[in-house]
Amino acid sequence: NDYQVKRALRRLKKDLPQHFYDKLPALAGAKGAGTPRVFAIAQTALGQLDSQITLASLAEFVMQYQKSAPLGNAELWAMPSMLRLVCLEHLVDATADMDQSLALPFGPSIEILVDQAPVDRIAHAITNLIAIDSIKWEDFVDSVSCIEAELANDPAGVYLAMTFETRNSYRRIVEKLAWGSDTSEPDVARAVVDLSRSVDAVTRSSHVGYWLIDDGLAQIEAQLQYRAGPLVAAKRRLWRYRQSLYAAGLILLVGAAIGLSVAYLWLHDATLGQWILGLTLTFLPATIPSVWFGHWIITRLSRPAVLPEMDFSKGIAVDCATAIVIPVIIAAPAEVDDIARKIEILRIANPDPAFRFVVLSDLADAQTEVLPEDTAIEAALVQRIEDLNQRHLSGDGPLFVLLHRRRKYNPAEGCWMAWERKRGKIEDFNRFVLGDGDDAFDVAAGPVDALQGARYAITLDADTQMSPGSGARLVGVLAHPLNRAVIDHDSGRVVSGYAILQPRIEILPKLGKGTHFTHLFAGDTAIDIYSRAVSDVYQDLFGTGIYVGKGIYDIAALHQSMRTRVPDNHVLSHDLFEGLHGRAALVSNVVLYEDLPATYPEYAMRQHRWMRGDWQLVPWLGRKVPAAGGGTIKTTLSGLDRWKLVDNLRRSLMSPALLLF
Repeated sequence: NDYQVKRALRRLKKDLPQHFYDKLPALAGAKGAGTPRVFAIAQTALGQLDSQITLASLAEFVMQYQKSAPLGNAELWAMPSMLRLVCLEHLVDATADMDQSLALPFGPSIEILVDQAPVDRIAHAITNLIAIDSIKWEDFVDSVSCIEAELANDPAGVYLAMTFETRNSYRRIVEKLAWGSDTSEPDVARAVVDLSRSVDAVTRSSHVGYWLIDDGLAQIEAQLQYRAGPLVAAKRRLWRYRQSLYAAGLILLVGAAIGLSVAYLWLHDATLGQWILGLTLTFLPATIPSVWFGHWIITRLSRPAVLPEMDFSKGIAVDCATAIVIPVIIAAPAEVDDIARKIEILRIANPDPAFRFVVLSDLADAQTEVLPEDTAIEAALVQRIEDLNQRHLSGDGPLFVLLHRRRKYNPAEGCWMAWERKRGKIEDFNRFVLGDGDDAFDVAAGPVDALQGARYAITLDADTQMSPGSGARLVGVLAHPLNRAVIDHDSGRVVSGYAILQPRIEILPKLGKGTHFTHLFAGDTAIDIYSRAVSDVYQDLFGTGIYVGKGIYDIAALHQSMRTRVPDNHVLSHDLFEGLHGRAALVSNVVLYEDLPATYPEYAMRQHRWMRGDWQLVPWLGRKVPAAGGGTIKTTLSGLDRWKLVDNLRRSLMSPALLLF
């Protein structure tokens, strides 16, 4: 059993750092003075409980103790470490009784009073070390926490329906408020509940989280006379100027990177023309290490922003019906089987009855309105959807839906095509769900009427993989009251909360040989803005991320925020544009996977589509922007929003800039 002891020592080193240990309240009096109170409780619990400690017996013991003095949040989380420490002290003491040469040069922290033989005491210590590792300590904290008991009275009825991670983050804030205000943790929690009750209507502020992690935090701090430490106060002062500091930092870093070229030109006595050409060629490449290093510093100094989340792991709430949508363009009947297989896998991985699975399809562009294969494509789509509904028929009715559009003539493109391609499909779908687009789709199959009760939509590309449970988690985040979109009725812009959530995107790990290109590029996701962490900095610093077209959105909120925003035949790449108007957030703790193109030509074609879409957004950099009905209107985009547009343009120019450099 030596590995049990080694594991306990490793866990102690990890879970009981000095700064955490120093926060634990200590005993007073002559006996055991200075010893953490929770250690004394752990010592007594192991001495009085049965031969092996259990979750139920320990929780009952702690609840009995708390009738006289409540334990703090830090003490509850220190309990497993203290129990391990007590077991190890019993082990050391028993071993020393068997062989004095093994005795340590110091005695146990608290006198050990046992009358068992040393071998029995060793067995008791080892058995309890094993039992400690088997206990689910999240359940222990939930069952005995005094903060939990108070916040459970949340007037909005939301707190107990949240995930453990979200509830624990609330409890940590209560702990910090108590620490900085000389108020007990239960009293702080009660004050938060009282403020929530003081709100007349059921709004964001009637939820306890509003006062702990949202705009109400300043008010509860003032009420408690909270005293922020010098480091926290300094961070808050800097936080107020984060946009200016971010811009100034990037400018300084770019200047430093350009300085290398300046030194080179100076040493080689460059002419005026060489200076101009050299600095021009240097500017864009200099932004690569500058932006990377600046973002790296930010991620090292800040913690990832984790959004609050409802716990839908056992079932999505009935008012959160969600459509999982795959927009596709189908050029041949043979492609239908792949789409059907993809959507069936999504159903198997996400079996919640709140989901409906939608194939949103268009025919490929053509020079004529109808091609010979169109009839076969549409018949195959309808047949596969009907087959899937028969195969997966449940008490909740059919689950698979087809919404298919035919071509219309587009004079701007000079061809027959589905209106506005993917952007048009999504907009038509949103109007249909909201009851305003019955004529948008020419062919339909499955329970189309059931979609009109959908609240959210998860949109995925045909090559995107969504692992089991990811869909329910995305719905749980968007359904949290602090994340729900609040729209300004004058501008139509989402001013708080989010209409869109963007999960983290990673390259799908695949078995098999693959290609030389995938071996080279699959591990280099940091270059690809569509699958990596540029959005992390935006989310952590500014509270908004970048939408890349694979995520969940609030159908009504996004439709309202995008209404009249886009003229026809202007925007191909709508993802970033929608994310700016709908206020997208990065959900970095939920991951979707996508395939990497197998060859460089495929990769280059994808990059070309993305870059073309980025440059189509140039007209939205000004103060007056195009409107859907023609003419221009005043922009609703902030300076940060426009910087995101510029940053995408910068990246699109990077390959030729590096070649020229």
